Amino acid sequence: MTISRSILVRSFVKPFYQRHAGLFVMVFVLMFGIVNILDRAKFTDYHFFLIKGLLTNPFLFVLVLFLWLLYIKKTEQFTLNTLLSPEYSFLHILSVLEQKKLYYLMTGMQSLLLLPVLIYAAIIIPTGIYLHAYTGCLIIVIYLAAGILISARIYVTAILKPGKPIRFGSILSLNLKSMPYWSFFIRFIAENKKLLFAGIKIYSCVILYEMIRNQTRIVYDLRMILIFYSLGLLGHGLLIYQLREMEETRLSFYRTIPLSLLKRFMQYGMLYFILLIPEFVTIAALTPAYLHAGDAILFITFSFTLVLFLNSLLFIQIFRSKDYFKIILCVFFLIYFCVLSKTVGWFCFGLFLSSILIFVIGYYQFEKKKLLSHQA
Repeated sequence: MTISRSILVRSFVKPFYQRHAGLFVMVFVLMFGIVNILDRAKFTDYHFFLIKGLLTNPFLFVLVLFLWLLYIKKTEQFTLNTLLSPEYSFLHILSVLEQKKLYYLMTGMQSLLLLPVLIYAAIIIPTGIYLHAYTGCLIIVIYLAAGILISARIYVTAILKPGKPIRFGSILSLNLKSMPYWSFFIRFIAENKKLLFAGIKIYSCVILYEMIRNQTRIVYDLRMILIFYSLGLLGHGLLIYQLREMEETRLSFYRTIPLSLLKRFMQYGMLYFILLIPEFVTIAALTPAYLHAGDAILFITFSFTLVLFLNSLLFIQIFRSKDYFKIILCVFFLIYFCVLSKTVGWFCFGLFLSSILIFVIGYYQFEKKKLLSHQA
């Protein structure tokens, strides 16, 4: 163990568990001791049925996530209060460390503070996989990982900028050298387009989930579902249009960075993969009970390639909004034809190739056109 890690463990981890030892003992006894005494049941059987209920009952699942959130906030409060204590003022010497290294140290420390939750999550996930509850397992992994990373960022901000109020925006921000390009767009959405993003996701995910669950029980025909689902995906066009406008007004410096077109294209691919995670989770939840594995792959591919194509279109030029939505309407009619002719797979392949081709040809040409229009 390095000196820095040893200091963090002695200053935060050991005092936290010592101060809350009574609480942990009580929870341990309730979870592993009382059950055997009252019901004479094996604690393995008890926890198996408990985890099964957790992963199948949405109310119980949300309740557990909420309790974990309270625990995460408790660790944050303890850590921030410790940093503000006069007897621990020496901890601010950690600010001399490289920011990335400090962030890794804080991530490790927060993981130790969340160790009881992580241990139980490590029991839940194999059990969930055995029960084929893949969606619940994925949500738990993402939820806890996000909790650790965001908490670590709060601690880094508190050390580097003591006394400064911590806002959500500062939690998301890293210095520009370590910040991936796609994260600028995520931050912009989180700060300015939350309602638009939520509205699009609610429509696309609810339509997808309810239509597949209700229709495939009777007749396994996905054509009408694909058509309605495509409306939700095309609704991303409004968000994409605003992201490209923001990019051209605030992020034009990115074109001056020496990066290959492949790396630039991959940044956009990562952005839209992240934005489509709610749809991917919904599709995973429906597979294989209501949706065949091959069709699930088709839905995922269709989602990703269509949204990526809508983004690449705006590298031809920034159309007027009404012209862009006319193009989207034409794309919808093309989707309608492909669904009826059962050529959606080929359509996805064409979308992906078109996205790459438009991006490669139009990326730098777009900048030239913009300069010429300004000179004119």
